[in-house]
Amino acid sequence: MIEVRRIDPESWRSWRALRLRALEESPWAFGSTLEEVLARDTETRWRESLAPPMTSFLVVVDGEALGMGRIMLPSAPEEPAELISVWVAPAARGRGAGRALVTAAVDHLAAHRPGLPLRLAVREDNAPARALYSGCGFRPLGPSAEDPTEILMEHAAPRPRDIRPGTAANR
Repeated sequence: MIEVRRIDPESWRSWRALRLRALEESPWAFGSTLEEVLARDTETRWRESLAPPMTSFLVVVDGEALGMGRIMLPSAPEEPAELISVWVAPAARGRGAGRALVTAAVDHLAAHRPGLPLRLAVREDNAPARALYSGCGFRPLGPSAEDPTEILMEHAAPRPRDIRPGTAANR
């Protein structure tokens, strides 16, 4: 069973454990390194990383937290929101966990900020992630100005759809 849970700063220990695991197992997938994150490894820092303007999600598969992702709201009204820190453990890949996470993020944004585009950056050579994002409605925009190994993708202005009560997007 796959469940996507929206979390808050009280869940910092779960987020920390998964984030450190992600940085250890997939260091190439993130803009920060395990060493950089451990250098600022305090409860306050972890709590702040889960506070607004972030909306953070954990993916729980068969009772175990095996995926994560966050939406960062823009600081200026003309900017899109960003989907960041996305990672799914190898044991949960290919089982729908990534799709559940991305769908929950898109649905949450549509429910709370309808019409706001959602953007992400993904390594150009990460074909499975690119296929996941394409399958969830993201379209390539072109190379990232910040990192030539990444491309930008955008889900143009997600709209509210039939969101069932109790789903992560509705919390």
